[in-house]
Amino acid sequence: MFLTNSLNRRRFLVQAAALRTKAKPLIIDTHLEVWTLDPKFPFHHPEHPEARPEIAAPIENEVQEIRDYGLRYAVLINPRYYGWDNSYISYSLHRYPDLFVAHGLLNPEDPKAPERLRYWIREHGFQGMRFSPLYHPQSTWMNSKALYPLWREAERRGAVFNFYILPHQMPMLEEMASRFPGVKIVVDHLGEPDLKAADPWQNFRKMFRLKKFSQVWISASEPYEISLTKFPHHDIRPFFKAVYEEFGGRKLIWGTGYPRPRWELPMDKELEFVNSVLDFYSAEDRELILGKNALNIWKFPGA
Repeated sequence: MFLTNSLNRRRFLVQAAALRTKAKPLIIDTHLEVWTLDPKFPFHHPEHPEARPEIAAPIENEVQEIRDYGLRYAVLINPRYYGWDNSYISYSLHRYPDLFVAHGLLNPEDPKAPERLRYWIREHGFQGMRFSPLYHPQSTWMNSKALYPLWREAERRGAVFNFYILPHQMPMLEEMASRFPGVKIVVDHLGEPDLKAADPWQNFRKMFRLKKFSQVWISASEPYEISLTKFPHHDIRPFFKAVYEEFGGRKLIWGTGYPRPRWELPMDKELEFVNSVLDFYSAEDRELILGKNALNIWKFPGA
């Protein structure tokens, strides 16, 4: 009897270990833009008021993609089409509250920006905002004193700010990160190195100064956004490697950017890029980048 019980226990432990080995990895898409052509959610692109997407990319598509590829969560980002109206992102968040957290867009030069931030967080459950100085290369609003109240409100609310930013604008972000250490910051799309420049590295390296801040993460994502070549985008690989070597695996996160239907990279290629093309990632760091690091930035339901 004792021998039989020992064998059964040993068999149970072996099976449990096997199940743990086969457990699905935690995958979190930290940058997912969705939109609908439903006129209830009108478009108001700040820079191009006439801009309209040719096809819809509704939240339902992304729920299916999450199921198809075994993702656990995603961070919804309001696309530029809607301008400062975050209604469709709020609708999507509340329709599927177990799958998503949300970031909206906010006009940084609006004197009521702190109030608007408070509204979207308190009334709609948002966790942060995205800013896009990339659209205004000569602008200096990023580190303006006029924005101090907005950043202070973000600190009080525990908000996350992500930035769609050009390399030469990094010193302004560095200043704000130093002044407001309580605001978590995500730099989108690897900091947008300009591969068309004669020397893209000169400006690109300005982002490396952000590694001294514990509250800053780099989104090592969207190679098609930067690359001048088709998949597997070998021209951008050295930049991903440099960011990995500078910041380390614990400060990088992954996201797709645009949803299904996907005209840049389908999800299987997105994952192949991380798992195979970027073969310098260690197995442990790959797990951090694809999912675990995001848990240190956002509060996901049930996590």
